[in-house]
Amino acid sequence: MPVPPDDQPTDRPPVVLVDGLSREQVLEAVGDARATSDAPLDLEGHGSSGVAVLSLALHQRRLGLEIAHVACLDARGEDDPVSGRPLAPPTAPRVATALTFVPGKDDASRAWTARTVDAFRAVGWTVELLT
Repeated sequence: MPVPPDDQPTDRPPVVLVDGLSREQVLEAVGDARATSDAPLDLEGHGSSGVAVLSLALHQRRLGLEIAHVACLDARGEDDPVSGRPLAPPTAPRVATALTFVPGKDDASRAWTARTVDAFRAVGWTVELLT
């Protein structure tokens, strides 16, 4: 089981991705952040972009990314804007990446967040749920 990343702050602020971004916009923002520093990424996704950053964390090795932390805020289970499909079921982490979830105030977001937190925890991800 991977060891959670150090809680040491990085010099780089999180990459904040707002709700409703297209595949190209998500990948461009992440690519730009990656090009500016060798430090692992800290991604914060809102709404559908929250689903996108979770997907990027799941597939980071295949994509050549190094992600230290992902925050998923106010997501409701929309399709991942990068793949165009629902979020894949999580598998055991291959890279130590911490996940933080913050549900929205509506029932759909709270229910999706609870299910998703449980699924990631069940396979060994380091997860924090903020309410």
